[in-house]
Amino acid sequence: MKRKKVIAIVALALVLALAAGVLAACNSYEWNSIGMGDSSASVVSNGGYYVEQGKYVYFINGYVGSVTSNEWGAAYKQSIMRAELNEDGTVNNDTAQVVVPLSIYNTYASGGFAVYGDWIYYATPNTGEDTSGTASTTHTDFMRTRTDGAVTQRIGTVNSRSSQYLFTPTRILYTTDSATVYYFDFSGMSTSDSVDDGKGATQGTLIENATSIQWGYDADRAADAGAQVSDYIFYTETPTGDDSYRHYNNLCAVRYDGTDRRVLATYDTSLGEGDGAANYDKVFTYALSDIYYESDSTVTLYYTKSIYENGSSTSTGLYANTFDLTEGFSVENEVKLAESAPSAFFPLGMDGGILATVNDKVYLVNDTTDGYIDDGDNANLVINAGEAVTVQAVIGGYVYYLDKAGTALYRINLDPAEGDSVNVKTVIASGVKSDWLALDFAGDRLVFINTDDYNYLHYVDLGSGSFESKMMGKMTAEDAEAKAEAEKEEETAA
Repeated sequence: MKRKKVIAIVALALVLALAAGVLAACNSYEWNSIGMGDSSASVVSNGGYYVEQGKYVYFINGYVGSVTSNEWGAAYKQSIMRAELNEDGTVNNDTAQVVVPLSIYNTYASGGFAVYGDWIYYATPNTGEDTSGTASTTHTDFMRTRTDGAVTQRIGTVNSRSSQYLFTPTRILYTTDSATVYYFDFSGMSTSDSVDDGKGATQGTLIENATSIQWGYDADRAADAGAQVSDYIFYTETPTGDDSYRHYNNLCAVRYDGTDRRVLATYDTSLGEGDGAANYDKVFTYALSDIYYESDSTVTLYYTKSIYENGSSTSTGLYANTFDLTEGFSVENEVKLAESAPSAFFPLGMDGGILATVNDKVYLVNDTTDGYIDDGDNANLVINAGEAVTVQAVIGGYVYYLDKAGTALYRINLDPAEGDSVNVKTVIASGVKSDWLALDFAGDRLVFINTDDYNYLHYVDLGSGSFESKMMGKMTAEDAEAKAEAEKEEETAA
C-alpha cells in the first residue's frame, strides 16, 4: 500500500509580509551547473530532509539551525545537496554536490523541501537588511532552484520563520493561524532566468474562516501524474452571514489551485427524511484530526464531531470516513472509532483504524476491536514501554516509535497477539534528532539527523534487518577534522 506524508495545521499568530521584495536582495544567484536531474522520473518522499528522483537523491546536508547571515553561495552544511544512487540503492557520497547553496531552515516540523519536474522548492531564512541596515531575524523566502543549480528564483517572502507551508506543482500554500490559507502562484514565472523579486508570481487567498486544516504530499508521485487526492486541501469552515449564529460548520475540500471546491458535510447532511431543526443530535461541528492517503484517488479523513444542546457543546466521538475523487464523501460510510479522542493517535487507514495512545500505552483500535480501549483491557495493546512514546511509522507489519526523550528509535510487531515486549528491537540506540523536521521514511528507508555524528544526515535501510546507519552527504572541513581527531583519541585510549 502506498504511503503518503500528511501534514497537520496548528494555530500560530504571525505577521505576514505578502510581497516578494520585502528585504534587500542577497545577490544574483550565480552558480555553476551540475547537470540537470531526471524530470521524467517519479518523485519519492517530498516534504522532508530527503527526496528521490530517478537515479538522484536531494537532501539537506546536516543541521545548523537558525542563521544570522544567509548569503547565496556561502552555505555548505544545511544546504541542499544532490548525489547519485548506486546500483544497490546506497547513496554515493563521492558524487554529492551542493545544488542550493543556501541554509534551509524553518521551525515547522513538517516543512522540508520538495521536487517537481526540473525544480527544487524550499524555504530559507531571509537575512537581508532593511532600509536602516538591520538584518532580518524573522523573514523566510520561498524559493526554487533548477535541479542543475544554474537558475534560482525567489517566489515570495513571509515575515515568519515558523509559517506552515506546502509545495505544490504550481503554488506554495502557507498559513499563519489555521484560519486562512494564502498562496504564491508561480505558474507564470520564467523558467530560464534567475529572479529575485518574484516577477511573474501572483499571490492570494485560497481558504478563509477555517477551524482545522489537513494537507500532505504524495509519497511517490509520477512525473506525468494526473488528478491526485493529495492535490486537495481538507478543512472545516465556520459559517458566516445569516448562518453565523448557528452551531455547526462545513467539512470541505479544495484543490490547491482553487478549482473543484466541495462541501463534503454541512448543517443538514446527517438529517434524514422527517428530521427537522429540533434534531440537534444530527447537526454537527466537525474538527479534522488527521488524514491517511489510501491511494492516488482515495483518502481517509479522521475527525471528531460535537453537538450543541442545552447551552453547551458535547463531543460525540472520533470517526473515520473516506473521500474519493470520483465517489466523493458519504456519511453512510462513516465508522466510529472512539467515544472520545485519545491523547494522540497514528492513522492506519479506513481498514486499519488507528494506534491510540492512552495513559502512555499504545493500542490498536479499528472497527473490529470492539470500540475504544479501556486502559484496564490489554487485548489490543501494542506498545507498553513504561513511558510516553511517539509512533513514527508503520511499515511492513512493524511499528516504529521514538522513546520519551526522542533520541532512540524502536520497532515492534503491529499485531497485538505477537506480544508487546518480546518482539521489541532497537533500530537506533541514540543520536536521533527529533526536535526539528519529522523523521523521514522514504519507502523502507529511514533518514534522520544524527546528533552523535556532528548533526549530519544518516540513513538506515529498514528492510535489511541489520539497521546499519550510514552517513549521507559530506562534512565541512572543520567537522571532518574534528571527527578524525576524536577517532584518533579513541584509538589511542583503547
